[in-house]
Amino acid sequence: DFQEPDVDKLKGFLTSYVDGTLQPHRNSEEIPSDWNANPVKVLVGKNFADVVHDENENVFVEFYAPWCGHCKQLAPIWDQLGEHFKENEDVTIAKMETLQ
Repeated sequence: DFQEPDVDKLKGFLTSYVDGTLQPHRNSEEIPSDWNANPVKVLVGKNFADVVHDENENVFVEFYAPWCGHCKQLAPIWDQLGEHFKENEDVTIAKMETLQ
């Protein structure tokens, strides 16, 4: 069913946008409690920007789909890469499922 737009809500939205107080809506899972526990870090929408845009680190992200054969073949290699760089504070190896 079609609903007429609520003018007051639209004004509030636009005011928040212009004022810079509008918070982005990200379709994301919650950040896993153990996202940082393993050599390959787990990214979701809610922690992606904080991790990837950290100017103090070089971040290498695998974007994968769990059903993808190529991604499945890459997984053990990506884990080895994470192991190789786990003691390097300047490099972060991460992965992000693209279907979430």
